[in-house]
Amino acid sequence: MKQGEFVRLLSPLTGRNDLPDDVRNILSQAVSEATNPLEDDVWIYRTVVFVLGITVIATVLGGIFLATKADANIKLPDAIVAIGSAAVGALAGLLAPSPTGR
Repeated sequence: MKQGEFVRLLSPLTGRNDLPDDVRNILSQAVSEATNPLEDDVWIYRTVVFVLGITVIATVLGGIFLATKADANIKLPDAIVAIGSAAVGALAGLLAPSPTGR
């Protein structure tokens, strides 16, 4: 069952009067937790930032290693440059503050 279906099916139950108050409270808490898991789970962001940071560091160190090799004919592949650039852009997007709607 997808998250949207879960919320859609449980939301009408929170407004029913024939359910005990404790059951309604549990249902409404489950619906609110299902609608915003990213606001409470900081490990998702930490994991993504860690993986992107490792990608950037590995790309830079790999480029330095290939540049300092004795063979001057070895060139850094364009795919590696693209992966490193995308990782830096993703890190900037995640770590930049969100704009406020003023």
